[in-house]
Amino acid sequence: MLLRNGKKILRLLIAVVAAVIVVLFVVSFNGMCRHGSCNNVIALNDGWSISFGGIHLPPMEHVSDFRVPSNIQPGDTIIYERDMRNDSIPLPTTLRFHAYHVAVAVYVDSVCYYRYGFERFKEGKLVGSGIHLVNMPEFLDDHVIRVVTIVTEKAAAKSVAQIELLRSNSMTDYFSQNSDSITIGIFLMFFGAIAFITGCCAVGFDRAYYRLVLIGLFAGLMGLWTLNYAKGIQIVSTNYALDTTLEYVSLYLAAIPFGLLIINMRAGKISTWKLNVLKVIVGFGVLFFLVTTILHVTDIAHYPTFLLVYHCYIFVSFLFMVIFKVLYDRGAGMQEKILASGTVVFVLFGIADLFRYNVQNLFGLEKSFLDATCLPVGTLLFILFLMVGYLVYMYEELMDKTEKEVLRQIAYRDALTGIYNRAKCERIFEVLNRDDSDYAIVSIDVNGLKYVNDHFGHSMGDKLLCAFADVFKNAFNGIGTTIRMGGDEFVAIVRAEHLSDLSTALKTMVLLEKEAKLPIALNVAYGYSVRRRGDAVTAMDVYRMADANMYAMKLASKQQRMA
Repeated sequence: MLLRNGKKILRLLIAVVAAVIVVLFVVSFNGMCRHGSCNNVIALNDGWSISFGGIHLPPMEHVSDFRVPSNIQPGDTIIYERDMRNDSIPLPTTLRFHAYHVAVAVYVDSVCYYRYGFERFKEGKLVGSGIHLVNMPEFLDDHVIRVVTIVTEKAAAKSVAQIELLRSNSMTDYFSQNSDSITIGIFLMFFGAIAFITGCCAVGFDRAYYRLVLIGLFAGLMGLWTLNYAKGIQIVSTNYALDTTLEYVSLYLAAIPFGLLIINMRAGKISTWKLNVLKVIVGFGVLFFLVTTILHVTDIAHYPTFLLVYHCYIFVSFLFMVIFKVLYDRGAGMQEKILASGTVVFVLFGIADLFRYNVQNLFGLEKSFLDATCLPVGTLLFILFLMVGYLVYMYEELMDKTEKEVLRQIAYRDALTGIYNRAKCERIFEVLNRDDSDYAIVSIDVNGLKYVNDHFGHSMGDKLLCAFADVFKNAFNGIGTTIRMGGDEFVAIVRAEHLSDLSTALKTMVLLEKEAKLPIALNVAYGYSVRRRGDAVTAMDVYRMADANMYAMKLASKQQRMA
């Protein structure tokens, strides 16, 4: 009972320690990111007039109030213009704004200070989205700023949500504002890499680590998506096309290891038709990724074009798992309940984020509480649940294997003496018959067992057998396998590499017999037979010859005593 409670406490401690490490990492890294906050940021969101398709809108209270028309097409131009003559900004500044799938040019009066994406758009390539930083001239209060954008992807462009002026060309302020998502993304990527590499190295030895491979792959992909979605990737890369490609690749691929993980978790626990539907869902995810990748690489259609299709695919998949109770059953074990709980949490966060993203696009709520995705938090909670469940899973696997090994040892051990039994001998004989090699079999019979049982009781007879078993093990230690066949019969099997030590082992056995302290002298009769490579005999034949030699020795000893 104490051992069982100790194991439960250890299992709980491991889970708590893992959770604490994750929380400490997230909190500490988040704190470091927030130290990069900049106070010299000027919001420049009001006063922008917008022109598109021959329509000119008067200056708006907030630039995010403009909603990109649903009928906008690639190649259409949207111009944001602001007169700076009523503002006093004497120092050199940097203009910062987030542009979605548009080629961008920034003019001060008629002078172009920044240009991005026009060449890629002409070539039919993905332009991408990201945070743009434009160095502006001094004394902006004498000029007019004009931001010209050309839509590059159908149904993917958004309006500019926020325009800011900074005192320096720095992204640290943006990173501090989005530190939560960036921290979670970095953690998921590092955790995913470690789990994936560890699982790949160990899965060859134990298939139980296949689940760790899937966990690591899913965590890494979601971490990469989070970093790209929050534009934290611009810490190391300002290649907007590459960053956007990675964002969609990681998102589209993440569904595959997630689906495989659900199949791995629920295989054998749900009905066959549900499992087959899950396999079809994963298969569709693989097909979807392959088709969209081919279309993207050939520049026929780029990844953002298929986002709505992907959202529908994810929503239908989640709906199937919830309606048909794929994730949970009442008879589930602890680790299954933990994994199911984590999956349900992630599914709920996923549905909420699908709702958020599509409502935001439908109503043009570009700068609102809906702008922040909740999926990274859901992913982090999911990974925490997965790791706790996986630790429980590995613990139960280890206990199960240990229990099986103990039972296997019990099945092959003699209950009285602790050495191997007849069942083990038969298995060894089977191995010897498959292998054409040299070996010897020694047959041993303990003399006087019946006499001891009749005059001193069976308990003393048991002590006699145990005493000889100890002598037997010590004499053949490192030389041969010691076995009790039953009653007073024992067998030793000596393989080719130790045949030269056989006579030494037998002499040692005779010497140790004399040292045993028992009511009668410990005495045995033995005989052995050697099988050589190429001999047309089975292990049982060799054993019978050894047994015959043992009885010959027993008979000779009896005749000697009578004489």
